[in-house]
Amino acid sequence: MSSLVVSPQLLEKYRTSAPRYTSYPTAVDWSAETFDPGRYPQHLAREAARDGPLSVYVHLPFCVEMCLYCGCNVVITRKDERVERYLERLETEFARVSRSGIGRRPVHQYHWGGGTPTHLDVAQMQRVQAAFTSAFELAPGAEVAIEVDPRVTSTEQVEALAEMGFNRISLGVQDFDHDVQVAVKRVQSEKLTRRLIEDARKNRIGSVNVDLIYGLPLQTRASFARTVQTMLDIRPNRIALFHYAHVPWLKKHQTALDMGAAPDPAEKLAIFIGALEAFLDAGYVYLGLDHFALPDDELARALENETLDRNFMGYTTRRGDAMVSLGVSSIGEVDGCFVQNHHSEGAYLAALEEGGLAAMRGHALSADDRLRRDVILGLMCNGVLHKSAIERAHGVEFDAAFSAELAALAPLEDDGLVLLDPDALRLTPLGQLFMRNVALPFDRYYAARQARGESGGGTFSKTL
Repeated sequence: MSSLVVSPQLLEKYRTSAPRYTSYPTAVDWSAETFDPGRYPQHLAREAARDGPLSVYVHLPFCVEMCLYCGCNVVITRKDERVERYLERLETEFARVSRSGIGRRPVHQYHWGGGTPTHLDVAQMQRVQAAFTSAFELAPGAEVAIEVDPRVTSTEQVEALAEMGFNRISLGVQDFDHDVQVAVKRVQSEKLTRRLIEDARKNRIGSVNVDLIYGLPLQTRASFARTVQTMLDIRPNRIALFHYAHVPWLKKHQTALDMGAAPDPAEKLAIFIGALEAFLDAGYVYLGLDHFALPDDELARALENETLDRNFMGYTTRRGDAMVSLGVSSIGEVDGCFVQNHHSEGAYLAALEEGGLAAMRGHALSADDRLRRDVILGLMCNGVLHKSAIERAHGVEFDAAFSAELAALAPLEDDGLVLLDPDALRLTPLGQLFMRNVALPFDRYYAARQARGESGGGTFSKTL
């Protein structure tokens, strides 16, 4: 993929707003008509009667201050009593979910996200872990992961996480340039970042992921190249290089960013391609979208074997047959349904205090949803979609079922983004940069919005 050239015309043509497809249908397209939140316990009970591996996600939303680029569901606080009340209700949620019996199924993927989970002190983290172990059981070799902020994570906390069995740690850097850090209100020294990674490695937390963001104010090709070189010297197992999603209509704090000082679309693309080439030259494997991994990482091996998968936690090799998610705003998938807890802290706490669970909304997947999800994820995860695999799994004749979609992809083939082989769809190296565009024709809900004259620009981030 080295020396990719994207013309201004091609960038203008394909730089559109599109989903990232951590789920299909995307959350904005879930139908209230197909899911009754009050029936979530019944869905859990039916899922509990099945076999197969689980994924479990826990949302710990607290942060000390708001980073201006943040798009997550966070709670800004320094009040211990607020954290304590949340943990009490989270323990209640674990206990009530456990009543379904779903904990009999082995957990292969377990993740704490936020917010900043290490906003909690060691005793509080141990409480969360105790709630988990009382409800679920980890399978041997399970992935046990956590998102951390080096600015608030101590060596003692890292040691405690290792003792609790965490084996993967993910931390945000975004950019090492001090001026950029000040502009986005996330000042974090290289020394602090290195210290945390060294602590993780010393404590045998074997997998380290680092997040970077391009498209922030004051970034330039030269400045970001220095950040990339520093990252290559640190050499984490995985790197996520996210395109900044500026959605101030959804996240009001983003209005404080000076986007007039941000790189323009052509400069952003140059920043990304420069980083891409540097990571490839250093031996990293480009997984797709915005993720990289060292060649011996299980994600890289899965890509080579065409078995890479994707869920709400990103690229994975451990996607369970179902995903149970706990905490405010968390999203899971059980019994053929997506399920999301209340967005607001107050509504989440109130729902649990009233004696039930905290499910707010969801969506029951139709047969067409499952078919199109497998098509989209096949392209997004492995860069190739074998028609015969879809036909066997869903009992369809691919070319007949997707004749309109294949016709819509013909111009993308002409532009060098995809190869429409008789037996497969294959992303080209150029197409890997625009894989969300290649997936769009298979998104029935996106097509319906387009037919209604809705661009999606107010909902989704730009593809590049």
